[in-house]
Amino acid sequence: MPTSVDLLVRHALIVTQDAQRHIIEDGALAVRGDRIVALGPTAEIDAAYIAARVIDAGGRALFPGLLNIHTHLFQAAVKGLGEDMPVEQWVQAVTFPTAAAMTPEEAYWLTLVSCLENLRSGATTVMDFMYGMRDPALHDAVIRALLDSGLRGRYTRTIVDAGADMGIPPTMLQPAEEALAHAQALQAQYSGAGDGRLDIGLAIGVIWAMTEAGLRAVRRVADATGMTITMHVNETPFDNVAAQRHWGRNTIPMLAATGVLGPDFIAVHCVHMTDEDIELFKQHRVAVAYNAVSNMYLGSGIAPIVQLAELGLPIGIATDGSGSNNCQDMLETLKFSALLQKVGRQDPACVLAQQALDWATRGGAQAMGLAEQVGMLAPGMKADFFLANPFTPKAIPVHDPVTTLVYSAGQANIETVVVAGRVLMEGGVFTHLDEVESLRQAQRAAQTLARRAGTEKLLERRGKWRPI
Repeated sequence: MPTSVDLLVRHALIVTQDAQRHIIEDGALAVRGDRIVALGPTAEIDAAYIAARVIDAGGRALFPGLLNIHTHLFQAAVKGLGEDMPVEQWVQAVTFPTAAAMTPEEAYWLTLVSCLENLRSGATTVMDFMYGMRDPALHDAVIRALLDSGLRGRYTRTIVDAGADMGIPPTMLQPAEEALAHAQALQAQYSGAGDGRLDIGLAIGVIWAMTEAGLRAVRRVADATGMTITMHVNETPFDNVAAQRHWGRNTIPMLAATGVLGPDFIAVHCVHMTDEDIELFKQHRVAVAYNAVSNMYLGSGIAPIVQLAELGLPIGIATDGSGSNNCQDMLETLKFSALLQKVGRQDPACVLAQQALDWATRGGAQAMGLAEQVGMLAPGMKADFFLANPFTPKAIPVHDPVTTLVYSAGQANIETVVVAGRVLMEGGVFTHLDEVESLRQAQRAAQTLARRAGTEKLLERRGKWRPI
């Protein structure tokens, strides 16, 4: 007699991303609660399981959900502002004023629209790097939007205990012990929320916005609580200039000396790396968040990702915030993650489509410490996946499903998205949220915030297009 399950997806081409990278041509997947209970040929799964809900996925490919392991979700507010600026100028002119002026309601709607775009591009797990705002209500608003979106998420709370001389607003500065106490309060309140979809981590903004005591305190709290640490590292040469000025050593050696590095440390960007830096990453088994589009948009450079991957370090990919990307499209990021390495090394074979997909799934899961839960499709794993329908001019013809996803697919091809066994999008329509109203609210919030923050003046020489 067939076993009862909650959801059955039938007749899909299943790209499992398991250790052998098996692909099942006419496959089915059975879900009970938030986990996969079985997958295999459709005939076998049909004979063994009966479901309350069945999705016929003929002509579709089923992939494990992508992991976006570094973004700033509230930065939907600043899409199209502050173009053509290097990082240090851009944060001063755009993101710092925006964050300082933002209300909790604005933070909610702007975060929500970022979450919806992640889902529309196949991302089912997102790690948010929220600025170190003093107002707890801003953190609560972002977390609420992340939970309401249905995504699996890690919310990381930034610690910033220095940097007033670099223009960091007072609303973002706080003694490390106070900020860490708030992070621990967030962990107590929210870790495991959304039926286990959310956890809490720690973030360090940049080396020039920390004291040595603050760095050591972050490591102490991470060890005590099990929270991961993530940090912008060597995005531009200025990180090392500032570290040398303060401590007489480069950024990564300083992080090693203060005990910050470790396998629970996710280094973001890692563009300007010395041989010593790379050796320290290897010694401490550091994970890397690769932000190809952001690094191109800001002109930061090309991170040595292939070299770091060859050392066996966990590599995940990320959009970064929309302020330095202008979108949250993980499919676009997936493509450029491969292409930027090819052009940087002048070697078209240095990153294959399969490697790029590995970074976006298995690598991201390993980097976040979630490899036992997500990143591939297998019995016992969380039921986080999406169905891609390639029948658009951009994606057709299909010869290889992995190559098509990495180089040809777009958001129009993402048809169905499931997170923790819950169907969040089906047939291209969100089932749990009013997308149109969310977009309207986000547009209004961004316009109001730009006026109040003074960033609207950056558009004085351009026409103003108001879609609502």
